[in-house]
Amino acid sequence: MLRRVYYFVVAVSCAANNAVDASTLGSRSINDGLELKIMPLGASIVYGTDSTDGNGFRLRLRDLLESGGNKVSYVGTAFHGNMSNNACEAYPGRTIDEADQHALHSHAYKYLPNVVLVHLGTNDCMRQANETASEAADHFSDLLATINEQDADALVLASTLIRNLVPSVDRCIVAFNDRLPSIVRKARATGQKVGLVNMHDAVPRSDINSTDATHPNDAGYAIMARMWYEGLVNASALISPPNSTGKGAPVTPSGAAELHPTGHVLIGMLAMLLLWVVLA
Repeated sequence: MLRRVYYFVVAVSCAANNAVDASTLGSRSINDGLELKIMPLGASIVYGTDSTDGNGFRLRLRDLLESGGNKVSYVGTAFHGNMSNNACEAYPGRTIDEADQHALHSHAYKYLPNVVLVHLGTNDCMRQANETASEAADHFSDLLATINEQDADALVLASTLIRNLVPSVDRCIVAFNDRLPSIVRKARATGQKVGLVNMHDAVPRSDINSTDATHPNDAGYAIMARMWYEGLVNASALISPPNSTGKGAPVTPSGAAELHPTGHVLIGMLAMLLLWVVLA
């Protein structure tokens, strides 16, 4: 039987100071309270760097989803933030290819999430001396193929990259983002359940941290949470129940607010700051 193919773009207008409040969005249940087993996949932005609580968009997104009656668990092999169940599969400082390989080697796909959220590629653009936007796009296509091979029934909700305050990096981001719709169309033509959320237009420059020019502030992360939420609501018909053979959600380790399995969080952040100085 041929699987149906899906493609959608979500664009939500958000003011720079928008707070994410479930009551203003409405309590919209996904598939009558379907359990959502979500793997947030990416680098430091998905990790939650520069958010005051370390949770980035994850806690706000979970609150929005649970307000509609969905049980939400995050899965992955990294842990960050002061929230309970703070798992993710996010690698500060990593490029698309590096994160792709790391997720395989960490066996993160054994959780068999029914949703994978992907914001990844900023570090590729910060290393553009070694990699072009076109090459980064090729790696993103490979990443989608990896996810499809490892967890074919998962909905993959990818996003365009948010803005960067370093002009040369931002030009690369724009060029990379322009390639994403074609990549998503090709992936869904193979039968993969994949969609694209327009984060770039949603998060304004004023909500990017001016110190490192890369990560959102709390208001920016709140907008990202709303964008993911809208994307999941719009794609609700495409989300299957979690595979019962997948590993259960990991228990948050004690003192996990800054825990990462690679031990390279500070190194990755220092590398990004150095690149910012060089490219500015």
